[in-house]
Amino acid sequence: MAPPTDDDPDRRRVFEFAGEQPGPTLVITAGIHGNEPAGLHAIGRVHDRLIADGVEVRGTIVGFAGNRQALARGVRYVERDLNRGWEVERIDRLLADRRGHAAEDLEQSELALVLIDEEHRARGPLLLVDLHTTSAASQPFVCMADTLRNRPLAFAMGLPVVLGLEEVIDGSMLGWLVDRGHSGIAVEGGQHDAAEAVEVHEAVVWVALHAAGCIVGPPHVMLAQAQRRLRAAAADLPRVLEIRHRHVVGPFDAFVMASGFASFVPVRRGQVLAHDRTGPIHCSEDALLLMPRYQPQGEDGFFLAREVRGAWLTLSAWLRSVGADRLLPLIPGVRRDIEAREQLVVDRHWPWRLTVDLMHLFGYRRVRPGESGAVYSRRRPDARDPSSR
Repeated sequence: MAPPTDDDPDRRRVFEFAGEQPGPTLVITAGIHGNEPAGLHAIGRVHDRLIADGVEVRGTIVGFAGNRQALARGVRYVERDLNRGWEVERIDRLLADRRGHAAEDLEQSELALVLIDEEHRARGPLLLVDLHTTSAASQPFVCMADTLRNRPLAFAMGLPVVLGLEEVIDGSMLGWLVDRGHSGIAVEGGQHDAAEAVEVHEAVVWVALHAAGCIVGPPHVMLAQAQRRLRAAAADLPRVLEIRHRHVVGPFDAFVMASGFASFVPVRRGQVLAHDRTGPIHCSEDALLLMPRYQPQGEDGFFLAREVRGAWLTLSAWLRSVGADRLLPLIPGVRRDIEAREQLVVDRHWPWRLTVDLMHLFGYRRVRPGESGAVYSRRRPDARDPSSR
């Protein structure tokens, strides 16, 4: 299936099955960046197989093309990154005046409208799988906002799960939809032009169909093959990692990544990772490198990540399930924000790393500076109204 182009207005929706039985709505998006068409090809393969096999579907399965103008040109974006700027206020402005000022404004308003429409039509839970690829060689992995609602879908993939991107990247489409109360993950399937990336994304879609409960009857024959494919791709990589650092690239930085890097390569503190107009860029700590940038566009130079132990995840799930976060304001230096009771303010005298680790346990992963300390908040599915406790 060829990627939809700018002169193909009816191809925003590239995949749809609606079952007679009510059930979940599984939304699959691909090509949010125009130089990442692998997900669209994978969607096409699954679509054709579902039709050929006469598979009975529960609920709705729908796939959308992302940045059609950028896809037509084979570039990451035309004027700005479509996977940024999904803050509620900006979306409201775009939907009020869809003319916008950039090529991506129209793309974003159309995507927001179709996603809101699926939300209104849903006869059960809504789940999003957003398919991406990377400019450097990479084994595939899953990105998710660390809510309990997202974990089953993310871990069903059998791929490494990366936490914390929402702390360092604001305004992603996935974050916007999760904040509306839904489940969602993003999957980085490999290098942009690698045939393996299409195969990985195809496997991801098959696993997602079954994990979401969209397939009626026994598992489709493709499920076991897909699971084997993803397990093999994961190899001996850590099961869960968290982002520790993001190197931001400005438009005039003249950023150049040092050659030979790939995702999951171990790097050492002090190692030269890249250069820009100020000179060499050194690694800030021992870590695993993720998504080094080998493309002209994009504000993400590279990421550093470290493994998260399974016991930490188990403890965090228990603490959240019993509502233990209500005890946090009893700790000296921690209090609820006066204007936003679902947020917590931690005094400046707390050690930064200790604060971050503590807040992560309770699902507070988004942080911004406040007048008297750091302000932490959670994605909506893990957040509850404190006044109702």
